[in-house]
Order: sequence, then C-alpha cells, then structure tokens
Amino acid sequence: MLSLYVHVPYCVGKCLYCGFYSTLYSPQGADEFLSALNVEAGLCQKNISNRHIDSIYIGGGTPTVLSLVQLERLINIIKLYFPFDDLAEFTVEVNPNTVTEKGLSFLLEQGVNRLSLGIQSFSDKALSALGRLHTVEQAEDAFRHARSAGFKNISIDLIYGIPGQTKAQWQETVDAAIALKPEHISAYSLSLDEGSQFMLLAKMKKFALPEDEVTAEMYERAVSILSRAGYQRYEVSNFSLPGFECRHNQNYWDRGEYLGLGPGASSFLAGKRYDNIADTSEYVRRLSRGLPAIENEETVGGDSAARETILLGLRTARGVDLARFQREHGTEFLKRLEKNIGSLEAAGLLLVMEVHLKLTDRGFLLSDAAITRLCV
Repeated sequence: MLSLYVHVPYCVGKCLYCGFYSTLYSPQGADEFLSALNVEAGLCQKNISNRHIDSIYIGGGTPTVLSLVQLERLINIIKLYFPFDDLAEFTVEVNPNTVTEKGLSFLLEQGVNRLSLGIQSFSDKALSALGRLHTVEQAEDAFRHARSAGFKNISIDLIYGIPGQTKAQWQETVDAAIALKPEHISAYSLSLDEGSQFMLLAKMKKFALPEDEVTAEMYERAVSILSRAGYQRYEVSNFSLPGFECRHNQNYWDRGEYLGLGPGASSFLAGKRYDNIADTSEYVRRLSRGLPAIENEETVGGDSAARETILLGLRTARGVDLARFQREHGTEFLKRLEKNIGSLEAAGLLLVMEVHLKLTDRGFLLSDAAITRLCV
C-alpha cells in the first residue's frame, strides 16, 4: 500500500499544545508554497514509478485556511502527478473556524470522501485553555454542515488531560461527540510537544500536566463509553464504527510506504525515511531552484526496523503477527523479545494469541512502558 500526505503549513493562530510545524497564513505566501509544491510533486513522482495511491491525507497546519481557489490548485496538483481512483480514502483536516458550507461542498465535489474535524473539546472553557480559536457552537455547526454537504465518513479529534478539566467534564465531551454520530473518534492525551507553548511554559515551571492516574482514568472512561456506543478501539487512541477505520493511519502503523510533500513532511520509501525541511521560506527557495526539499535521510533496517514493527504494531488492536515478523526481521530479534514476553504476560500487559502478540486492556493503558520493556 502507498499513501500520500501533503502538509499545508498555515494556521490562523498557533494552538498552545501544538508542536507541528506551521506558520501564519498569507495569500501570497500560500501561492508561493503551492508553486513549490507543484515542483516537489514533479520531482517525487519519479520516486514512486507511477504507483497507485491508496490513501491521501491533507493535513497541517490548517488546510482549510487556504482559499477555495488555492485548495483546488492543491488538489489538482495531486491529481496531476499521483493517480488514484474513487476507492482511495481521501481525507482533509478541517477546523471549525475555517470552514464554510460552500467549502465543504467544494471538497466533496473535488473527490474528498473523509473529513478529520479538529474539535478537541465540547467545552468552551477547555477550548480556551488549549488556545483553540473556535467555540463549541461553531464545532457543532461545522459537523452538521459536513453532513448536509454529503460527507458519510467524518472523524472527530478530542483531547483529554486539559488543565482544569475534570473526569466528569471529559465524559460530557465524549458523550457530546457520540451524540453527533461520527464514524470515527480519536482521543488523545494532552502532551508536551517540543516547540509548543505548553512545553515552553513547563520548562519555566509555569505549566504541568495532570497526574498520570487522572489521565489514565479519563482514558479508561472513554474506552468504556465508546465501546458501549459501538466504537471499536482499533488503535490506542483511535475508535471507529465497523468498517470506518482510517486506512491512511493503518498504513503508517503497518510500516507501509508513504510519500510526504510540503515543509516538515516525512516519507518512507524502499526502507528509507526522508524528512523535508520544516521552514516554508527555505522550502520555497530550494524548490524554486529545482532543488529537493529534503533535510534528512535515513536508512531504517536491522534492529531499528524490527523495533518500529513492534512499536507501531502493538499500538493496534490486531497486534503483531509474529510469523510475519520472523519472515521480515529474522529469528534473532524475536528470540530477544521472547525473554521479555513472559514477564509482561505475567504482569497482565501482553497476550499471545496463536501467532499474534497483543496488548491487553491494561497494556493499552500502559502502552509506552510495556513496549519499552519488551524491546530492551
């Protein structure tokens, strides 16, 4: 499977928790970015030998900060260089404060068949604490407009562990999300991302995340409520109605190949990982001269590839296929894992079912620690 990711590096403002690369939107800057993107797409097309694209994901940043003319230009670049058909999953990230009914209808007409709606919370107080620029009313309106436009596959992003958020308030947000009946819900624990305002404040001892016990209880509560509502947990932070798992992200967790375009985007092709420079001005400058935007290149093989397979695979409900793991990575690394599997099984964190290695419910709760202990 081959996926395509396009990073749109623009936002109206920077959320306090966000560590992804972005810059403030300007119409002229975005036009220059799209010209550079067109050059990069042409250069990268050669690397995939006209292979079929199975999923497309336009993220950011805030893709919908672009004008409709600019969005059409972006999508036309994708269609020109990377063939895909109606069966491909085509996702665009949408923020409630930068999307309109007209814009949503336009995206559907352009072939976009899945939306990822960045709601984060159904509490105006929590949204303010995160530095979000929309209200609960705008979020609910955006969802309803997406349904009215004809979208049948909508994902909602939520965040828990927000400063001042109680477990009861988190449950209210989960309940509000379920009431809208989206096909997919992602629930992420607030983290201190490098480069975010929260991280800077934490380094100055002016900000701290809730205790682990509190966020663990929030997570368990969400899993229970979502399960009763029919949302299956297919990855640590991702829940869907049957048949609506995000194929694009599943390809990442399966260590499938993907091509990333735009400032700060990453690619993984033929066992090599490439990272684009996370600077829009430099990205534009290089590509305007016909130069690649790649800043780092790394071959991922041996133990690194084996660890990635475990790290990513155990995040999913299906776990790691040990027979496939042995075929791809050999027996030596598997033997090193086996010495730790028993102790983690005894601790109730891991489960071996036939040839699959999976996290238990408790293992999902302590996934980072469990995976670290396994791969020692």
